[in-house]
This record gives sequence, C-alpha cells and structure tokens, in this order.
Amino acid sequence: MKNLLTYILILLLAAAGHRACAQNKDIFIPIANRPELKLYPDIDTLEDGTDYYFRLTVADGYKISQSFFDRGLATLIDTTLIIVPKVALKTGTQTASIRFIVHNGSRMRILLMKEFVVKSNGKLYPTVQKPQSNIITLNAGTVLERNKTYNKKTFIKSPKINFYDSDKNDTSRTIRAVRMTIVKGSYEKHMRSTADTLTREMVSEMRKIKGQTQVFICLEIPQPRNIIKSVWSRFFVTD
Repeated sequence: MKNLLTYILILLLAAAGHRACAQNKDIFIPIANRPELKLYPDIDTLEDGTDYYFRLTVADGYKISQSFFDRGLATLIDTTLIIVPKVALKTGTQTASIRFIVHNGSRMRILLMKEFVVKSNGKLYPTVQKPQSNIITLNAGTVLERNKTYNKKTFIKSPKINFYDSDKNDTSRTIRAVRMTIVKGSYEKHMRSTADTLTREMVSEMRKIKGQTQVFICLEIPQPRNIIKSVWSRFFVTD
C-alpha cells in the first residue's frame, strides 16, 4: 500500500511539473536586468497621446522576432522604438506593456516584457480629429484600426495588405513582409508572409476562427539606407 501511494504521489508531481512547464512557455519575463535586450531610457510612466522615443540594444547572437504593444501604437525603425500610448479613460491611469519574443542562434525562444503606467490627459477629451499616420488597409478599402473588431470574411475575400504613411498619401508603400500572430486563450499561431498578401496558411487560420480572437500584425517597410521600419498593430477578428 505504501509503494502504491508513493507511485501515485510521483505521478501527481510529474503532472504538476508538466503543467508548470507548459505555463512557463507563455510567461513574459520583465526586461529589467536581462542581458538579451536593453531599452533606454528606463522610464515607467507615460502620458496619453505623447510620442516617446526609446533605443533598443540587442545582445550579440539574439534577434527580435515579434513585438507587441497593447495600448497604442509602436513603431520600430532600426534600433529606435517609437511608442504613442493611448488609453480609453478621461482621468486616471491604465497599465500598458510592450512584449518582445527574442530568439538566439539555436532558436531558443525568450519572452520579455516592459510594463508602463499610462496617465490619461483629460484635456484630450473630447478628442480633436488629428491627421492619421501608419495606416494599414485591406485592398485599399477596409482600414485596420487598432482594437477594432472585424469579421473573418473580410480577410478571406481581401487578403492583400496596403500601408500608407499618412492619410495625405494616395500611394501605398512597399511592404517587404507581413507577420501575423493569432491568439485565442493559450493558443498562439505565428506566421510570416514575404509579400504584401496574406499567405494561404494565414487565410486558413482566419477561416478557423470561432468567437472573438486577438490578432497581432507587423509590417516590415523598407526605408532608405537599407533600414526596415516595423509597424505593429492589434485588432480582433470574429466569425
């Protein structure tokens, strides 16, 4: 009887360890004091609607494969990260975070994050219409606005992505690649297209969507002097 109880205890501990390992895959580690990635300046409080410029330093042998900012717009140009936070409050604060998925030469995946406190500026309400920038569209028709919800049929019928620097430009920019991540609960699917059109895999994943699903998108836009501008956004897709 004692041996049986010992065997059951070992099985329970092994199962718990397996669950813990599975959960750790989705845990983002604070970027502070991490050698793989540095973000300067090291500030924690941002103001709604203000442009913030950060310098990214990536350790030798490492590369950023995915990045997401959950409250506003984030743009990466070479080693400069530009964050424009936006909160849906007239007063008070909200927590925001930028997340990085980093790989090394052996393809080891490291999840890092930096949290901010975003202060709402009551003077911004009611908001005044401002010129739009970094506009992402489907077939130059549907504008993919941050945090908006779209029907999956929109992506299935119109899989071509367009990008405009501002609403004053009529000519779309060249897109070198489109990265897309679909997130639903513990499920994550990372995909990449080397053109301005969603791949068959991306469209297939869109067809599978049931209920409101979070989608992250990143466009790689070529700039002069072989610099790549990365524009990130997030929206929701439903059936």
